[in-house]
Amino acid sequence: MKFSSYLLILFIFLFLFVFQSSNSSNLISQSCKEASKNDPNLKYDFCVESLEDGSSKLQPPPSNLEGLVCMSTQLTKSNGSNMVSMISKLLKDKSYNQYVKACLRDCFDLYSDSLWDLDDAVVAIKQKDFDTAAIKLSASLDNSDTCEDQFKEKKGETSPLTKENQVYFQLNVISLAFLQMIRQHY
Repeated sequence: MKFSSYLLILFIFLFLFVFQSSNSSNLISQSCKEASKNDPNLKYDFCVESLEDGSSKLQPPPSNLEGLVCMSTQLTKSNGSNMVSMISKLLKDKSYNQYVKACLRDCFDLYSDSLWDLDDAVVAIKQKDFDTAAIKLSASLDNSDTCEDQFKEKKGETSPLTKENQVYFQLNVISLAFLQMIRQHY
C-alpha cells in the first residue's frame, strides 16, 4: 500500500511539473510571438530561447506577462553584470590602444549605471508603475547602442563588444516590448 501511495504522489508531482512547464513555455511562445509582431527589433527565436532558458531556472516559472517582464529584465541585468566583468578584463588587456580603452571605460560606466536602472525597472513593474519602468528600461537600452557607437567614431576601430552589445540590446527589447503589451491592457 505504501509503495502505491508513493507512486501516486510521485506521479502527481511529475504531472504538475510538466503541466507548469508546459504553461510557462506556451506563455513565452505566445508572448514572444505577439511582441515580435509589434516590434521589428525583437527576434522571435532569440526571445523564446532566452526566456525558456531563464524560466527553466525559476521555481515557479513566470505565470503571466508581468512575471515575464520581470524575468527578462533580470536576465538583462545578469547579462549587464557579465558585461561589466568582461569589460574589466578587457581593460587589463595590453593589446588595446588608448582610444579603445577609453571607449571600454565609457562602456564600463554605462553598463554599471544600467544595473541600477534595471533594478529600478523591476521595482516599478512590481508596483505597476509601468511609465517609470519604461523610462528605466529605455535608458538601459540606449547604453548598448552608445557603447557600440563610440568605437565607430574613430575610423578603423572595431568594438570588441559587438556581439555582447547585440545580446544586451535584444534582452532589453524583449522587456520593453512585453512592458508595452502590459501598458496596452491597462
